[in-house]
Amino acid sequence: MARVALDLLGGDGAPEVVADAVATLLSEDADIDLVLVGPPDVAAELLRARGVRLARVDVLPAFDIVPMDANPLEVLRIDASRDVPRVSVMVAAVAVSTGAADAWVSVGHTGAAVTAAVLACGKVPGMTRPALAVVLPAIQGPVVLVDAGAFLDASPETLTQVAMAGWSYARTLGVRGPKVGLLNIGHEPGKGDELRSLAFEELASRLPPLGIDFIGNIEGGDVAEGLRAQVVVTDGFTGNVLLKGIEGTVAWAAKRFGEAYGDVGPARGVVREVAGGDFAGGLLLGVNGVTVVGHGSGSANAIRACVRLAARAADRGTVDMTRNLFASLAGKPVADGQANTDDEGGS
Repeated sequence: MARVALDLLGGDGAPEVVADAVATLLSEDADIDLVLVGPPDVAAELLRARGVRLARVDVLPAFDIVPMDANPLEVLRIDASRDVPRVSVMVAAVAVSTGAADAWVSVGHTGAAVTAAVLACGKVPGMTRPALAVVLPAIQGPVVLVDAGAFLDASPETLTQVAMAGWSYARTLGVRGPKVGLLNIGHEPGKGDELRSLAFEELASRLPPLGIDFIGNIEGGDVAEGLRAQVVVTDGFTGNVLLKGIEGTVAWAAKRFGEAYGDVGPARGVVREVAGGDFAGGLLLGVNGVTVVGHGSGSANAIRACVRLAARAADRGTVDMTRNLFASLAGKPVADGQANTDDEGGS
């Protein structure tokens, strides 16, 4: 049974929507041991109001958040230096690094979650920056989009690392021989801005010798189809824009098809199924601990999906497998739990 720490204070609807998710999880997901991270008195009041017995949930005290207009690194470095951290994302991340939890989830400030994971759990050697990987429900099968928003800027070198980590993650999901594509405005070599042009050359020279099938540039339409590439590589800014664009398109299509056929039920059911699946959250690649980051506007159902994703990743040893595969590609074998906390930060 995976033990998952859930940030009570993260997300647009926190703490109420997080408490709604907890109530549903405890009634329907007996295979998950849940730890709530937040003010104990607030947690107790919310759980009682939802008919949840307090004995069923452990609470790790946390009282502060990282304000949206604050620098996460500055806030969390100070918090990490305390004998007892107070910021919810740091408390949750430390729980994983110390073994008090197997995984942790936040649907709050993405940059704060990324920074807390790096500071508390350490980075995988060979990975300059962690990357957020989201599994998209494409027509031909799952597609791993990476980076989906951990860092807004990138270089050809970091995109190469992202590609290697994304390929490794896809392998742990059971995708055989995943093909890697670079998200761009056209298929032809030389397309795109300077970053895309230089990254194409870097990926084309670095990946094939490692046994990774780099198929070149792909366009946005290829992502939803999932035929040309099963791992889509891009910078965090572009990846996050694409991800939110897909979300909006799915909602629009469901509404219009429902109107056209005179019954919105089936279309809304598809949207709920997608929102309640792995698409709801992203697994942070490149840190030594299972970290899942969800959408800030996520519903209780989406938060539940994030917790389930974290629990599965913990049960399957996904982070260990991804780290070891990445290390073998990078030629930098590491012992379990070896930390690297240089260049902390997040977007």
